[in-house]
Amino acid sequence: MDTARQATTYRTGRVLPAGGSAHVCASVGGQGLNVGIVDAANLGWKLAAVVGGWVGEDILDTYTAVRYPVAARLLQSTRARIALMRPDPRTRALWEMFSGLMDLDDAHRYVADMLAGMDVRYDLGDDHRLVGTLCPDTRLTPARPDPDVVTAVTRSADPLREGRRPHGPVDVDALLIRPDGCVARALPTGQDLDATTLVRAPGAWFGQPV
Repeated sequence: MDTARQATTYRTGRVLPAGGSAHVCASVGGQGLNVGIVDAANLGWKLAAVVGGWVGEDILDTYTAVRYPVAARLLQSTRARIALMRPDPRTRALWEMFSGLMDLDDAHRYVADMLAGMDVRYDLGDDHRLVGTLCPDTRLTPARPDPDVVTAVTRSADPLREGRRPHGPVDVDALLIRPDGCVARALPTGQDLDATTLVRAPGAWFGQPV
């Protein structure tokens, strides 16, 4: 039975649904829980920013823009999984073919990332493979903050008191990470910092300061 439902908007005045109040789907694979948690993380830092007075309320409108498509895809995924559970010979044949595909590493990773919500990528106007995604696990080491970075970031966020340099599988010298864990900016290894671009850009990543 298809139980998939989704709110038409995630903001009506001061009402901002998240998780099960924003989208309902069949309980398969824990996808609804994963998406709901990221809903809360995305909305939470924006609410804190508005309440704290360092951005305007317009940033709350971005909650629908970025999270609605994620839940829409969730509903499509759970509908597909429910369809594969139908007890008829044609569906059984489809299930067996799908099961065989899961033996392929790329197919397995595709489905696993979808279930965990790790395949989400927001459009933040940068084609670097990490920008707009949730930050991958990586080791960070202390680094002295670049004054230009501090100037740019503190215009739209709480003061940056210390830096961290990423190491491991990510091919970058620096990452700017939003409070919800989303990578907002990546500085590729060996590339010089474009301070002018960085000063202009945080408004798109964190909202316009007030």
